[in-house]
Amino acid sequence: MTANRKAHRAPASAHQRARLKIRRLRVALGVVLATTTLTLQPGLNALQKVRGTGELHLVGVSSPTTFFSQDGHVHGLQFELAQQFASELGVKLVIDPVDGPDDVLGNLRRDNAQLALTSLSASDPELKRLRITMPVLATRQALIQRQDMTPPASLEDLGRRSVGVLAGSPEARYFASLKQQQPDLKVVVFPRADLLDLLNLLEQGRIDFAAAAVEDFDAYRSVFPTLNDTLRLDRIDNVAWVFMKSSDRSLYDAAQDFLVRKAADGTLDRLAAFYSPGEAFAGNSIQHFQKDIAQRLPRYRDSFEQQAARQGLDWPLLAAIAYQESHWDARAVSPTGVQGLMMLTAGTADMMGVKNRAHARDSIQGGASYFKRILDRIPATVPEPDRTWMALAAYNMGPGHVMEARKLTRLDKGNPNSWLDVSRHLVQLAQARRAAGKPAPDVGQALHYVQQVRRYYDAIALNNSRERDISRFARIDTGSGNVR
Repeated sequence: MTANRKAHRAPASAHQRARLKIRRLRVALGVVLATTTLTLQPGLNALQKVRGTGELHLVGVSSPTTFFSQDGHVHGLQFELAQQFASELGVKLVIDPVDGPDDVLGNLRRDNAQLALTSLSASDPELKRLRITMPVLATRQALIQRQDMTPPASLEDLGRRSVGVLAGSPEARYFASLKQQQPDLKVVVFPRADLLDLLNLLEQGRIDFAAAAVEDFDAYRSVFPTLNDTLRLDRIDNVAWVFMKSSDRSLYDAAQDFLVRKAADGTLDRLAAFYSPGEAFAGNSIQHFQKDIAQRLPRYRDSFEQQAARQGLDWPLLAAIAYQESHWDARAVSPTGVQGLMMLTAGTADMMGVKNRAHARDSIQGGASYFKRILDRIPATVPEPDRTWMALAAYNMGPGHVMEARKLTRLDKGNPNSWLDVSRHLVQLAQARRAAGKPAPDVGQALHYVQQVRRYYDAIALNNSRERDISRFARIDTGSGNVR
């Protein structure tokens, strides 16, 4: 049948052959034009690529001054700053944690991340062939020791005693150089450890000193009441963000411009203050806190965990709220009439169905339910940890003021999803009301409340993680620095 059709097909006319040639010519021209257009079209720059993928990948080692995770939520000084940068770019920040400082730069050079956080000084030779932004924070190195040891007057007094350092850290480089001048000094380099490991080994007497940044040690003071930084080294490291060095400066320039603006508007200073230890663990308060952790917290931990699970919250956060409110004293009563472990007002207790505010379990249930109710009022567009910080402020001063400050932030072209921006506009809100002769919220108390709860939250979570890691500490070889 097919053969017959071909046999009877009429030959194409001259007109049809001409149309076919024109059609083929058009197709050929189209291919040439498309190929030429693709060839002439410039490639996407680094900033456009990040926006195109919708993700900014950040690589670093988890630490108090970079980022750290608590019960699934990530926060930290540089994390919050990088999250703001990603938000400005309209992309999601993706954290790529690695084990050690050497892995950070390796991942950056292999293009596994676009932004690197290191503990290295911006002047470190290791960063010479990379792009370094303006300083994000300054860190000071120190020797940390047990309080029952006589502190050395100088580094020359260390003798044969052992100093633990983390591989690839500024302290490791510093003491490697020092050992050339003091060959008797024993420097133990730990390749797969963190500062928490070093401090535990130091507390157990397995090393004589640990060398670390004071700013990192500050975050751990609450769980190591027997340790102190006794000798601060004459060395300050300006820590910056690190990018690959190439002819394409687009992403680096965007980051540099962002940091310049954040330094000018006070964001860097406010972040540093927010993540500072403050007075929460000043003086004898560390000893009191550890005593309360050992004696009071076990009485209520089950209730915190049960209510946290019921409300979808972190139990260390609930425990931190209770510690700020009453120091875990179920019999606490304030001059204004709030009482109990969570210091509930009579109205809040009635709203939450709490009949006896002095009953610890009922108080925890009422406080957890009330905090969850407030947290649910914070829009889901607000990322963590900002959402928690805003909810804590609303828990302390009422949600209406926080919502009004978010509106003011938006009108002022700020970021209503950033706690730092909203907290600044809370202050402006109070100032405007006082200037108009109207009642103003106690913003100072609310900001202090959020900071204090954050500090206790970190300390309680740190105690909890430390309990889980006891077996790991026992396997660390202080001779080689390796985990057995």
